[in-house]
Amino acid sequence: MITTWTECTLRPGRIRLSLFGALASIALLAAAPAAADDVSVKLAWSRATPKGAQVASGYLTIENRGASADRLISAATPAATRIEIHEMTTLDGIMVMRLVEGGLTIPPGASVTLKPGSSHLMFIGLSAPFSEGEHIPAALMFEKAGKIDVAFDVGSVGAQGPRMSVAVAAAVVAEPPPHRAPDDFFTHICGTRVMANVTVSPIRAGQVAVSIELENAEELPLAAQSLLVTLSNPDVPVTPATTEAERVASDKWRARVPVAGPGKWSLALGIQIAADDRVDIAAPILIGK
Repeated sequence: MITTWTECTLRPGRIRLSLFGALASIALLAAAPAAADDVSVKLAWSRATPKGAQVASGYLTIENRGASADRLISAATPAATRIEIHEMTTLDGIMVMRLVEGGLTIPPGASVTLKPGSSHLMFIGLSAPFSEGEHIPAALMFEKAGKIDVAFDVGSVGAQGPRMSVAVAAAVVAEPPPHRAPDDFFTHICGTRVMANVTVSPIRAGQVAVSIELENAEELPLAAQSLLVTLSNPDVPVTPATTEAERVASDKWRARVPVAGPGKWSLALGIQIAADDRVDIAAPILIGK
């Protein structure tokens, strides 16, 4: 249920208002929380995912017609273990993707669009692949407007936008399953030309299993000729371990890499897209035991 806060209005017959009363009214208006009707969500869409995929992206437009800013602080769906809010930012001249801390701000009187190659929602731990034509229910939680239910319209694998002009409607959303931390570690590594969805298993017999899905800058499947996976840790006196990954599909790879122990490590990917075109990306990861 969305809780709204209603302003008091003046009676028509009351034509005199003291300066103090006017200032107080203005102050109340400025501090008033956003009503549910002030924030709306439209054009929510996603892309179909291949069999076995564990992640999917979600896109939408949020409009704030209120007089104060609001924040999208979380989201949940029965279709995935969790939803994270991601944003693109430039670090030392390199475009990187990071988890939004503290929520996504929606300024008053403005719209914010989550789209490919920019800020977006990441569905992690899919219960089943997304299929074209499906409508994925989700609940968006705003700091002031409260919960807003949406349905993500699923387009084709290569879709560049929503299939319909309006893809959002009030939807009955089942309560998501209780969150439980998976044994595997997942991260999304983002470069200017190549992105990678990486899943790392806990240590088994001195090794970790690494699964990689490659994407281009438009978040579409990316084929490569070969892929090297390197684990290193400057805090541990061991030589970095490099393994050539095995191709599973045109955009999917897997590798088993020796590791000295659990903790924080650096994972680097050397992606050979063509004979004269190599891209290197890296990110910190956590290895469990």
